[in-house]
Parts: sequence; structure tokens; C-alpha cells
Amino acid sequence: MKNMDLKGITKDEEKSMLFVNFKINDKFFLVQTLVSKEWINIKALVALLKDIPKAAKEDLFYNCLVANFNLHEVTYSADENGIWVEADMPVDTNESNFKVEFQSVVFGMKYFIEQIAPKVKFDIKDTTMFT
Repeated sequence: MKNMDLKGITKDEEKSMLFVNFKINDKFFLVQTLVSKEWINIKALVALLKDIPKAAKEDLFYNCLVANFNLHEVTYSADENGIWVEADMPVDTNESNFKVEFQSVVFGMKYFIEQIAPKVKFDIKDTTMFT
């Protein structure tokens, strides 16, 4: 991450995590990078499920699946709290691959905000405080 010209990187050494805030279309999102023994996981929460209107959820999930199929290196996923964009790679990955994977998460956030959410009339909120 040192050679990526990212501003405001914070560390949680206890959890082996790095955090970078991004502003996309006047909204703030936190990209989290977790380094475990075998894997690097980069992820960003793009929407809380509780904020998505019930009537929009099915279309939103469908559009995320279509984007997973159509977009290279972009993966949308969900947990019990929200929708994420993420990338995983082995810890022995090279710097070039890491940059591509990291940038895919940032691109995935932008795509979700500009392409997916408007299709289902969902208003995006900042998610930095929820991760």
C-alpha cells in the first residue's frame, strides 16, 4: 500500500488490519484490509441492509449478482448486516496483483453507488462508522 499514494491509512496492529477512507460522490466509505496467515482480504461496506427498502432488496441483490458476472475482479457479497464489495488473495501475491485487487474494491464501490443503487431507487449513506 506504500506505493499506492493513499492518504490517511490507519492501522490496527492487534487485528492485523489497515483502513483507508474514500469519498465517492459526497459519501464516505472505509476500505478495510485484513492480513491473516494465508490470505489478504480487502473489503468495504457499501450499504447496510436495514437501510435498504424491503421492496428494493430483491432487485438490488439481483443487480449485484449480474455485476459479479459482468465486472472483472469486482465481487459483491452480503453478511447479516450489509452489502460489501471485496477481494481476496493469498499473502504471497505480488504488488501488481494487490493493486489490481485493491482498486477493484474502490471501483466496485463507485459502480454500486452510480449504477446499482439508482436502478432500485436506493439512497446511499456513508458507511465509515458502521464497520
